Amino acid sequence: MCGIAGTTEPTRHKSVAVMLRALAHRGPDHTGIWTDADRKITLGCVRLATTDPNNVANQPLISSDRRFVLAFNGYIAGHRRLIAELTRHGQTISCQSDAELVLAIMARSIIKGTSPAYALAKLSGQYAFALWDNVQSCLWLARDPLGIKPLYVHSHPNGQISFASEMTAFSEWGTMTRDQAIKPHYLAHLFVPAPQTGALRVTQLQPGMLVRNQNGKTNADLIAHPAKSVQHGRDLKVSPERLRSAVRQSVADAMDADCTVGTLVSGGLDSAGVAALACDVARERGQSPPVAFVMGFDDPAYDESVAATKLCQYLGQSLYVVKAPASSDEIHQELCDALDHVGGPFANPSIVLLNRLSQEVSAHVKVCLSGDGGDELFGGYPRYRAGRLYETCWRHLPKPLRRLIAKLSGYRKNSKAHRFLAGASDGDEHAFSLWNNRCVIAECDALLAVPETLIGRGLAVSDAMMMFDRDVTLPGNQLLMSDRCGMAFGLEYRLPILGHDVVRLAASVPAACHLGQGPKTLWRQAIASDLPQWHVQSPKKGFNPPVAMWLSRVARYRWGSDADIRDTVFDELAISRDVKDAYWQRAISGKDLDMARSVWALMVWKIWQERGGSDIGSAIGNAADAP
Repeated sequence: MCGIAGTTEPTRHKSVAVMLRALAHRGPDHTGIWTDADRKITLGCVRLATTDPNNVANQPLISSDRRFVLAFNGYIAGHRRLIAELTRHGQTISCQSDAELVLAIMARSIIKGTSPAYALAKLSGQYAFALWDNVQSCLWLARDPLGIKPLYVHSHPNGQISFASEMTAFSEWGTMTRDQAIKPHYLAHLFVPAPQTGALRVTQLQPGMLVRNQNGKTNADLIAHPAKSVQHGRDLKVSPERLRSAVRQSVADAMDADCTVGTLVSGGLDSAGVAALACDVARERGQSPPVAFVMGFDDPAYDESVAATKLCQYLGQSLYVVKAPASSDEIHQELCDALDHVGGPFANPSIVLLNRLSQEVSAHVKVCLSGDGGDELFGGYPRYRAGRLYETCWRHLPKPLRRLIAKLSGYRKNSKAHRFLAGASDGDEHAFSLWNNRCVIAECDALLAVPETLIGRGLAVSDAMMMFDRDVTLPGNQLLMSDRCGMAFGLEYRLPILGHDVVRLAASVPAACHLGQGPKTLWRQAIASDLPQWHVQSPKKGFNPPVAMWLSRVARYRWGSDADIRDTVFDELAISRDVKDAYWQRAISGKDLDMARSVWALMVWKIWQERGGSDIGSAIGNAADAP
């Protein structure tokens, strides 16, 4: 993995060096800059050397004919096999890195006049890159179809652009102006969905985007999502054995690195399943099991370190337990640091945990395997089960009766039952919107950003929710956290569950089958033989902090009294003081997680504003001034 940056400004080529200093944490092993003779483009890369650490693999890479120049951030599964195949067909290869493979594939496609998007769709991995074609004076920008790696574009008033792996790199072009219009989407999702970012004139490439920029004119193509190659919901009788084989191959590919590899572990299935398969691969290769990491809490209601310790003893892994931040100042500082990494408002409180965890993991390994994507692909969230209950039972009741029951349940609006009944009181679209909107404060006017590809498809609610989470929530939420928190400390998270063969298999199975015998039915069956039975059957706690407690501590640490908190956090809402007090008390009660998350999002929004839009300008300025 790396950090990349560049610009088409002909008189500002030296600015790329400043941008790269702001990204230095992403690539501590090497910094490289290339500018073409006419200064039409400058590309830069800070490199984290995880494959082929030799100097010949340093970036930007230049093709043997000098026509193409590439700055690449990412990892390609099975890259050595693919490079060997290219070599057998006469392709000249200068090194054994993932970037060299992408350079060769893009060059061949452009020279032959075939579709680069089609060629890239055949690659499984996580990446973003910038490629310059010297002959056509053309810039290509790309982001992988699952949205695992980021790429941001800053449009300049004169029509030129700059681009970077993180928004913090753009302060070289002046202070970013906050985009207040993002707030309804931010509150509904708890993040800013692409292409919006939180800054005016700055956009994020959406997952799968391949952009071609030539002479100031831009057109875009789409790299096909692996799930789109199957007919959604067509049960191909995917067996547990077939799924396990696909995930194991993805794990084996992810472990192919020229550095030490570790794994995250937990009390759940996803990271534990990946860790178990990683140990199996290591044994097959004659290697020691990879070292493991888990977050530990003082509160047993949130702590998974005991279960992780038992699991690692079973698998033969050494385990590091990283203590979660607990004091008000610790939580507040980790939150502010994480917001600086993101560059915009981000309201999943788990980013505080991952930020702390990643710092400790990076002290031991450069690459760490994670179970990200398991909930979205295999049906792990309770909302999906609510969708199935609605589809199989509740929707068949007369609508007036459903509305009456929802109204009567409204006397206890903080109950999970009321949220289900309110969503199920009308049609499919209403249920989808209410259950996926994370904001329960009606006066916020929070608004979901739903892709056109989901509208009017006639999907079952549970299938639509799983697809929505896979295509929107996963890249905007969990994958963003993995990238920013890992790369903040020069750590590359690899996500085997999101290997393209695994994604295709999961997408071919309808939600009804994923949920048939409880959450993650197919995945649970697939991994059961690799894990102890007590772990497979143990209830999931999830990678979550005590949100209500943290909300109370951080808000009081920052603003003091409850009255000052109320007047600050709710100041943009046209509601009475009594209603503000009621929302605040519900949020910190520990009995209403939805309200706690909603108020946490309002708190983060206010912190982001007070810090000058997550300190986009000053944070970058500080990085740029660093030696």
